[in-house]
Amino acid sequence: MIYFSAHKRKILLLPAVIISTVFPLSITAEEKPLNIQTTAVRYVFTQSVERQLYPWLQEEVVNIWFESKIPKSCHICDNVYRYPTDNGSVVTRGVQNMINRKRLAAILEVKEFLTVLVRQSGEVLSVEASLHNLIKEEPLWAKVFEWSKPWNLW
Repeated sequence: MIYFSAHKRKILLLPAVIISTVFPLSITAEEKPLNIQTTAVRYVFTQSVERQLYPWLQEEVVNIWFESKIPKSCHICDNVYRYPTDNGSVVTRGVQNMINRKRLAAILEVKEFLTVLVRQSGEVLSVEASLHNLIKEEPLWAKVFEWSKPWNLW
């Protein structure tokens, strides 16, 4: 009887150990520093974002994901590789499309793209960050932050 209950505990304990070791790694994946040699950043600022905030926002991105080292910036992500479809009205842009992503990666000599989309609503900045690689079509991770303007922190 004692052997049976110990065997049951082992069966229940094994999946719990596996889940607890794998699951936290997926949660904190976006918090790991990214490699400045293999990752390019694509900044997208909506029209509502005040121009004076651009340097501060870029500094925050560098501090959070690149350990204060300046990464490559993908200035051409939105300006190159536009492909019209049947009626010519729809274009595929940037790193959302795998073909574009691979071509941009070859030009910039990178393997990953961190896309940072910034919107401003009053005093709050909504920052949507996602990391794309050359293997999977969908992002490796995506996260939404809400930041206050820097002068609201004091």
